[in-house]
Amino acid sequence: MKFIERLFGKKQQKEESRPAVFKFMELAGIVRDESKKQEEELRPVVKVKYEDIKLALRELEKLKKELLEAEPIEGASKRGEKLGDSNRDNVANNLKLIDDKLKVPRDTSPVTASEFYKDSKSTLKTVLDNTRKSLMYINALYPREHQKINQGLAELEDALDELYSSTIKGNERIEKLHKISTEADTISRTEKEIKKSRKKIVKLDSKYESSKEKLSADESRLSELENSSEFERAKQLETEIRLLDTKIADTGSEARRLFTPLSKAISRMEKQDENERCVLSPENREILRTIKEEPAIAIERDLDPFLSQLKDRIESGELGLKDQMCDKTLKQIEVLDDKKIILTLVEQRKKYLSEKVKLEAELNGLSIHQQKEEIEKEIEKHHILLSSTSHDIDLERRQLQSFEEEMERVKSVLLSDLRHVFGSEAMIEYEEHT
Repeated sequence: MKFIERLFGKKQQKEESRPAVFKFMELAGIVRDESKKQEEELRPVVKVKYEDIKLALRELEKLKKELLEAEPIEGASKRGEKLGDSNRDNVANNLKLIDDKLKVPRDTSPVTASEFYKDSKSTLKTVLDNTRKSLMYINALYPREHQKINQGLAELEDALDELYSSTIKGNERIEKLHKISTEADTISRTEKEIKKSRKKIVKLDSKYESSKEKLSADESRLSELENSSEFERAKQLETEIRLLDTKIADTGSEARRLFTPLSKAISRMEKQDENERCVLSPENREILRTIKEEPAIAIERDLDPFLSQLKDRIESGELGLKDQMCDKTLKQIEVLDDKKIILTLVEQRKKYLSEKVKLEAELNGLSIHQQKEEIEKEIEKHHILLSSTSHDIDLERRQLQSFEEEMERVKSVLLSDLRHVFGSEAMIEYEEHT
């Protein structure tokens, strides 16, 4: 208590001056008590000033009645009296406005007094602006009342100004104390946000490290898998299958080359069928389609009926081919009639396809592929999680930095305001986690 009394203005003993140190956790209570104390000290002052204002208001009410009952000075002209009456009414109405607007509060709080002062001064300014010319006119007819009203308005303004001057320092101190309280609350809230942010970062860091460990473990598993004999066999099978695919494709290309010299004749044959000039049988139409789209399949079918019809139509001139094209096409039909050429190509293709089926069956029988795919999927998940977690960590670190910067800024403002109230050597002692 002696320490607090020394802070709050009690007579100090002759001793070496030491800076006032406030524990942050106790600051809110100290500020609240000091604010309450300051208000209690000012309430009696406000009460006295309110009485002075009430007295000035009652005097103005009395002067308003006297003005309305007053007689103009002798010798005033009728026109002057008429003009004076209208201006007298204006002054009286504005004095009534003061009485209506300036309601002295029952609450003697200095904060309430400050608000009352601001509102009252505004009303008084309005009245003076509204009555400036009217007061000049009534001065000519009612000089005594004019003088009293001017004096009454001045006394009211003085009373209001005294209310302000007697409470301004105390009010400023209270406002500063309230500001200190708000700043302390802000620091406490920001401290909680900083704690939450730091915990979140720790959690995210742990999540990131855990994902790294899982990624490393799965990459090791994948490496072991790729170095296993089963994986080597799978790679060998894949290579052999790719080689067979090339050979199968080559047989398809060879089959297409067998039919290439017939392309002109087949194309015209197809158009005539479409135009119904010479309609093909369903079987020959299907053979024609297969030759164009899947020549490797076409060579496995019985081509004799189709080739026979094609030959007849070429020789009859129905397809309208030039002699050179006719000879070229007929020679290729003779090649296709040689069953040995086509049979060799068909047997090669079937052999390659059969070998491929066997190799694929063996490859599919190995679990190594499924295991590899599963591990690779897990590795991809780890990479995605690591990327998103890293992004979250960066965001949270920036948020934490923002909180910490805000904390330092508010602490600086708080110390400045505290020293304004409690002296330039005042200090704040924060707990380590603050």
